[in-house]
Amino acid sequence: MNILFDLLHPADVNLFRNSINTLSQEGNLVYLTYRHRGVLDLIAKSELPEFTITRLGSHRKSLFGKIFSIIQREYLAFRFLRRNKIKLVICQGLASGIACKLLGVKILHYDDDSEYRFTFLLGKWFSDIDVMPDFMPVNGKNFFKYRGYKELAYLHPNYFTPNHDILKEYGLQPNSYVFIREIANVSVNYHNRIGLLPEIVIYLKNKDIKILLSIENKALVNEFNDNCIILKEPVKHLYSLIYFSRFVISSGDTMAREACLLGNPCIYTGGRMMQANQRFIDIGAMVKTELIEEVYSTIDTMMDVSFNQSSKEKMTALIANEFEDTNAVLFSQIKKLLK
Repeated sequence: MNILFDLLHPADVNLFRNSINTLSQEGNLVYLTYRHRGVLDLIAKSELPEFTITRLGSHRKSLFGKIFSIIQREYLAFRFLRRNKIKLVICQGLASGIACKLLGVKILHYDDDSEYRFTFLLGKWFSDIDVMPDFMPVNGKNFFKYRGYKELAYLHPNYFTPNHDILKEYGLQPNSYVFIREIANVSVNYHNRIGLLPEIVIYLKNKDIKILLSIENKALVNEFNDNCIILKEPVKHLYSLIYFSRFVISSGDTMAREACLLGNPCIYTGGRMMQANQRFIDIGAMVKTELIEEVYSTIDTMMDVSFNQSSKEKMTALIANEFEDTNAVLFSQIKKLLK
């Protein structure tokens, strides 16, 4: 069968990578498309080098630009789906719902963000199966809920083994550095976020601990070159670098959850109230704050290596005893639509 994975965010590459490879190995003709945004294309080509990846549209900043890109994306998707005789689209965030319905193409949509109403409603209206974690406070006849997180599609111990050797490339040792992720203030999810990065970097330098910085807005790189090790995307063994850090500070919600699932405590400064983060906050693995004084006091707490060890033990137990394998869940639902 001709199957399309439509990639809209860098996290989609990791979420669907195992499903892409498995479906291809089973003899299906798998296509990949992406909406240009940041380094998404570089990440996709690095992680899935054996696949051709086709660009359909771009992510835009302004409200008018976003409206134009939605219309343009549906048109480009319609042409691509029809030309390649696609029978099933798999995505996280729906950018081709109208095109799929016009052509009779089935949709499997993944969603873990009911707070972002526009994307959630598109998935509810257009998808044949909408897969989501059980923390989502919603119900629908096409919804399939499971116990887990999308990040476990690539961070579950069945699929991830930390690579200690990557530390040598940066002159680092386990627990000798803090990993910081700073996202660009472009997405509609983060328009009102207040950046804390300059103050945080100064405070950490005074703690005499190294800083590994992943920054989405490359125009700001020179401001932090003197005090941080700047990562260049796509980052080799990214999750090993997160795993071996003392703790993580992230303004992006996905990386904040990734850190927690890897057993690392995290300070989340992105400002969004999300059901996806609540379990981690409840068990003390994640601290959500945009108040700089609270960030400072949390840094002081997380500097204790025993705090890191406690987080790892809690998360290991949760993954082993409570959470389901996201890949197995996705594949079981994909199979339903392939019949």
